[in-house]
Amino acid sequence: MTSTVVTMPTGIAGLVLASARVVLFVIWVMFAAGACFILSVCGADSAWMRVILFRGLCRIFGIDVIVHGAPVASRPLLIASNHISYLDIIAFGAIAELEFVSKAEVADWPIIGPLAKLGDTVFIERLRSRTLEARQDMAERLGKNRTLVFFPESTSGDGNRLLPFKSALFTVTDAIEGVTVQPVSIAYTRLNGLPLGFGWRAFFAWYGDMTLFGHAWRFLQLGRTTVEIAFLPPVDQAGEMDRKTLATATEDAARLGFGRLLSGQSPCQ
Repeated sequence: MTSTVVTMPTGIAGLVLASARVVLFVIWVMFAAGACFILSVCGADSAWMRVILFRGLCRIFGIDVIVHGAPVASRPLLIASNHISYLDIIAFGAIAELEFVSKAEVADWPIIGPLAKLGDTVFIERLRSRTLEARQDMAERLGKNRTLVFFPESTSGDGNRLLPFKSALFTVTDAIEGVTVQPVSIAYTRLNGLPLGFGWRAFFAWYGDMTLFGHAWRFLQLGRTTVEIAFLPPVDQAGEMDRKTLATATEDAARLGFGRLLSGQSPCQ
């Protein structure tokens, strides 16, 4: 007996799936947001609830996260990853108690903005004149031994290649002594168990002039998505490097890990 794997949205089935996911998303976010609010009012740590929130979203959206390696134990920790989609936040958030760095305009986006705020995101201005303020915000979190995830590409790519890592925010390592910098690679590798080819990755990558709602609605009609995240060895002597050297070293490691993920190889060799 043979089975057919449907890998693209197909008519009414895709519409029903997307509609069901939207309803479940609204119900789940309302519940989780309420729980986070109650914990905050009571002065309790809500980080563990945020992990549950994102894990629930992974189940609703059919996202299977495969993790290679792990965040290093040393704190404070700055994780530098390539960036493909708004879905990256959900995948990362389901792994551990992480906080994120994002451009300021994300805070005002529908759906994504509230999720980012629930993820205790540091919102930063991309203007060169505001870089110092952004660094101070990051340093404050790191000074409390937190784990920050940021995306040095400063935008999302097409899922097939990495963009150059910008060096500006790497100067935060000068402000906090003993910060560990860990490169990370993220890739969308399978749809309904089948490997994704070059052209298929646009179903997950959000870039260029794609609209948020159009992209999200198309994604919601798909089946199960496999996201792979590789935590790579930290950069040696990161605190002794200038920002450009550190950005290049981190980018080189993330690029190598990304290529291995797309080719089905172990990224942590």
